[in-house]
Amino acid sequence: MKNILIVGVGGRTGTLFGEELKRANRVLGVAGRHTLPKIKEGKVFVERSGDLVRFEVETLDKEEIPKLENVDAIFLATKNPVSPILKEYLPLIKNAKYLVLSQNGFKAGEEALKTIKEVFGNIPQNLKIIRLVLFNAVKEIKDDSQIVISYKLPVRVAFGVFYGDEETDEFENALSNANIEYVKVRKNDVKNMEFSKLFTNLIGIPSYSLHLDIYEGLKNKEAFMEEVLALKEYIKVVKANKSRFLNFPHYPVKLFASLVEHIPVSVLVLFRNQIANLVLKLRGTKEKGNIDEIDYYTGAVVELARKLNIETHVNERVLRRIKNE
Repeated sequence: MKNILIVGVGGRTGTLFGEELKRANRVLGVAGRHTLPKIKEGKVFVERSGDLVRFEVETLDKEEIPKLENVDAIFLATKNPVSPILKEYLPLIKNAKYLVLSQNGFKAGEEALKTIKEVFGNIPQNLKIIRLVLFNAVKEIKDDSQIVISYKLPVRVAFGVFYGDEETDEFENALSNANIEYVKVRKNDVKNMEFSKLFTNLIGIPSYSLHLDIYEGLKNKEAFMEEVLALKEYIKVVKANKSRFLNFPHYPVKLFASLVEHIPVSVLVLFRNQIANLVLKLRGTKEKGNIDEIDYYTGAVVELARKLNIETHVNERVLRRIKNE
């Protein structure tokens, strides 16, 4: 691709995609007013499977964006919600072919579509909206002097076309040329992909609400039971929505969800130490990030459950704890 504009470099997801995609594509980065100076001053670093390098990417100030002749893809790598950022940047960009949304949860696509219509009056004819989920755990350590973003290789993602035709050869080439491993899901499975990724994101939130990190929480009997009960409620909501979970290479979410659904809590709790070790291995970190997006995680589950007339007492209790902190 000639130009890939990543909105949110300096943050965890934006830095990962900036570092990987620039190896085979031209990448331009937009960062927040506090992060941009750190990138320009060489104070942002990337640790890829233990190798530490300075994060270097061609950055743009907001006023420079309209001068770009062409933007092939916009990676929106900021946190939920997507609407305020899109309203800020979309008027500055013309003729983009792909809008890539990497936010967790299951609201970003609909929110983006509504916002694009508000900004342009209609959906640009050649625009595809891509929903992408990242499976790698990404850790951020920062202080006043520097930011370190760390993750393990290879980078693994799944994506699907949320809006537009399903031909994505150019986008797939951009990923494969950068050695990003990907799975493309069918258009009618995009929502199922979102529900599947959220299953993994919900793990650890009950523990966090009890002031425990994910590893401590999964090894604690009471916290573990709440983790499992919250997931059981979520599975019930997804099924009532006539949706389903998907398996991905290295991340068999459908299998995990089936085990959680059908095995009693009293049995699962006996294996909580082994489960804690497995989750920590897949997550790669004890950190539970993005709690500030709780309305798009547990909050979204509770909201959908209410629409479907399903009780989610455990998730509601977890949500109240986090909201009241």
